[in-house]
Formats: sequence, C-alpha cells, structure tokens
Amino acid sequence: MKLAKKTSRASLGLAFSAMTVACGGGAVPPSAAPATASGPELPGAPDSAPRPAPSSELVAGIKAFDAGKFADARKSFELAAKKNPSNDEALYNLGLTCEKLGDKAAAEAAYKAALAAKPDLESAAAELCALYVDESRIDDALGVARAALAIHPRSAPLEENLATALAAQGDRESATRAFDAAVQIAPNEPMFHLTFAHWLNVWHEPGASPHLATAVGLAKDDYAMLASVGYEYRMAGDFSACIKVFERAIAMKDGGEVRTQRALCRLGMKDEKAAVEDLQAAVAAEPAYAPAHYYLGGRLAIGKRFKDAAGEYAKYLELDPNGSLAKQAAERLRAAQDASGKGASKRR
Repeated sequence: MKLAKKTSRASLGLAFSAMTVACGGGAVPPSAAPATASGPELPGAPDSAPRPAPSSELVAGIKAFDAGKFADARKSFELAAKKNPSNDEALYNLGLTCEKLGDKAAAEAAYKAALAAKPDLESAAAELCALYVDESRIDDALGVARAALAIHPRSAPLEENLATALAAQGDRESATRAFDAAVQIAPNEPMFHLTFAHWLNVWHEPGASPHLATAVGLAKDDYAMLASVGYEYRMAGDFSACIKVFERAIAMKDGGEVRTQRALCRLGMKDEKAAVEDLQAAVAAEPAYAPAHYYLGGRLAIGKRFKDAAGEYAKYLELDPNGSLAKQAAERLRAAQDASGKGASKRR
C-alpha cells in the first residue's frame, strides 16, 4: 500500500517560491541544491510478496494524508504501528507524515524503524537518505544510499539521492555518474532531469538544456515543475526557452513570481520594454510579491523615473524587510531618493 497522492520530495523542494528567493538574492537554497528526489509514488513495499489486508488504522491514515489532515494521519499511523510494531508500511507512511508536519526527528525514527522491520524497503531508504541530505548530514546520506543500492542496484530514486549527496559533498565526477544512472533507469521522471540540470548549472557546465527540455515534455500541467524548469533555463542562459516555459506557466496561472521570472528572461534577451511590462503586470497580479517591486524599481531607475523607482524599493522593504534583496533595496532606495531630489531642485 502507498500514499495515493504522495508528492515527491524533490518537487516540494523545488517549489517555485524557493527558487525565486534564491535567484533574487544571488544565492542558492541551503547546501546549494534543490531538495533531493525520493522518486515517484514509491510503494511502501517494493517486493511482490503477498501482504495481509491493511489495518483499519493504516487505511484511515492514508485517507487523512490524502486529505491534507496530517495530524490525524500521524495519529492513525502511530496507532497502526503500535498495534503491529513490524508494520513497515505504517512506519514508512508515519515518516512521510512527520516530515509534512516538520518533525524531522520523528520522521527519521520512523524510517529507521521501517527499515529495521524490512531491511530491503527501498522507499524508506530513499526517504531517509533524502532527509539526511536536507539536513546536510551528507555522510549519513551516503551510507544509507550505498547500503540500499547494494540491495537495489537499479533504483533510480536511490541513485538520485546518492548523486545529490555527492554533489553537495563536492564530488562532481561521481555525482555526474549517479545522475546519469538515475535518468537512464527512469528516463520519464521529470524531477530527475530537473535536478541533474540544476547541478549542471551550479557547476557552470553545459548540458542542462536537453534535460530541461525533457522535463518540460514530461511535466504536463505541473505548474511548479514548469516554473522550476523555467528558472533553470534562465540559470543556463537559455533565455528563449525560459520565456516559452513561463508563457506556458502564465497561461495556466498568472502571478507575481512567474511574471517576474519571465521579465528577467526578457532582460536576458535585451527586451527592456517587454520586461517592464511583465514586471508591471507582476505587481498588479500579486501586489504582495516583494521581488517584483525590487526589479521594477531597477527598471524604472534605469529609465530615470527615480521617484517611481523609490516607491517600488520602499514597497519591497515594507513587504520583506529582512529579505534577500533588502540590503540592495535600501541602498537603491536612498540613491533613487537622492536622484529624485536633485531632479526636483533642477526643475525649480
């Protein structure tokens, strides 16, 4: 049995808002990586051995999880595990649920218990490895991944987690081999291509765009995936493809983030007019999205509209006073105010 609506860790980790903050501040997320992939819809038991009927507590937990009622799901999975301490399905699902609730220590304990109950449980090993990478416990992640790969040598999720751990450790060559293995084993998993492309961009190596093109073709109507792909296209300097992907995302759901990202891609294409139009649309569509105000302020300042630029920088600081762009916004606000004052003096 599995969680019918489980979302892969990587798709959560690459949620577009996180990527936008990263690009706005010139820094990448912690450990310079998107969160690692645990794979698509992994079952609680990878083997084909027959299992007894799931307990009522396990079924109730899965229903609650799918409904987004994670506290209720946790209680049900805990009851199922208490009733049968060797129920690896309940323990694995408990780990997923504890992560949703932000209790990483409990999630780690649950995954370990699931592996103790069933040492060859691929899904629990993949999630535990990913959890360790998220916490920058790279040695622990590598240990789990390598031990599990000895049992499951053709596991794409484990190869992906191994690759990300190696990349975070700085072993580019070994990471590349593991990424290659993951996408060869599971060529139709878009997140694996996206994560590989991300690291190629981090390393400033060519080759990201083909993986991003594959991810776009597989993404279908996954809005967050499309937005993340668009961001990575921008990091790869493939601005034309970036614009096309964001056009597709905007057609699905307009908003401040996607408009801002498309504007930055248009700046990469030297299309100042279209970039300004996108940024103006971004602040209109989502006034509370701070980065759009920052970037719009920059374009207005370049156009010598210093008073308007100052207003946009001030708005950014009002919305996100401790944001990644706050220092630059404060400096630029003062400069725009000074320029605006000088302009007013000249007119008098």
